[in-house]
Amino acid sequence: MSCAVVAFAVAGCTIETESVDAPVDERTSDELDGDVDGDVDVDVEHDDATGEPDDEFADDSDDEFDDPIPADGVADCDPVDVGEELGEVETIYAVVDGELAGPCFGPVADVLVDAWSTVEAVTPPDDLSLISLWAGFDGDGRTLAFAGPLDASHDEFVIAIDLDTAANDPDELNLTVVHEYAHVITQTTEELDVLGDPDACDTLWNGSGCFWDDSYVFLWVEEWWPDSYLADLPPDGSEDEEGGLERCDVDRTFLGAYSASSPEEDFAETFSAFVFGLDVPPGVQPKIDWFERFPELLEYRDRRADADLPIPPNNFDVCG
Repeated sequence: MSCAVVAFAVAGCTIETESVDAPVDERTSDELDGDVDGDVDVDVEHDDATGEPDDEFADDSDDEFDDPIPADGVADCDPVDVGEELGEVETIYAVVDGELAGPCFGPVADVLVDAWSTVEAVTPPDDLSLISLWAGFDGDGRTLAFAGPLDASHDEFVIAIDLDTAANDPDELNLTVVHEYAHVITQTTEELDVLGDPDACDTLWNGSGCFWDDSYVFLWVEEWWPDSYLADLPPDGSEDEEGGLERCDVDRTFLGAYSASSPEEDFAETFSAFVFGLDVPPGVQPKIDWFERFPELLEYRDRRADADLPIPPNNFDVCG
């Protein structure tokens, strides 16, 4: 399984960040499936997708949204703002006050509507309002999704999904959108000092800011990432793919090499497993239990259970 960019400097389940020049996290996007390619900087890679590609994503006959939704009051509904480094943007939905308003660019895409239903079921309403654009792109199948801020203030975010790959593997898609949302909730200004100086950052620099010392990601770092791991990370906040493979070889606390490529990807991959209640190896269980310290994060798992969303198969690689 692979995961998102975080490349928040954008991230995908990770896309890695951006302004969004780079999506925050690409899964980025969401896991490397044990195969790290230097060309991939997303948190999410899904090499295990099954089924034949479905080329028909638009179905105007059952369009729930009769008219395009203007982007007034939300982020500009422009593929340039979403970012097309990973593939041409085909559809963009506006999200207004935490609700999927309808397409503001391109045709209706059922797979995006279905993916939003998962996010809506799992995510507390206040956190849904962080998303302004919900997009679909035509990718190469290596990055399932990415997330990132739409402006330098990190007030609005986009999550974009590879339409083909998502249609072929809905189980992985559910894990991926939660992975990407983990990147979003850890990239707000409450979590990240976006005005920080990388040379003065004494916590963790991710390419677009310095994590506050009480942020989820830095608390995660203090618990699970020793100085020897941190010393090997790229100074620009990007994933350390080679190091991820090496850490996965010896450390059983990671959910695959992608997880081991950076603290942010580790957090996001493990959070998605936590929310869906996946059975994980014994070495990973303490990380799963860590999330229970935070009632607001536990709410994601409780909402998933209340919504009776199916538990997807565990395709994460085993480390150690």
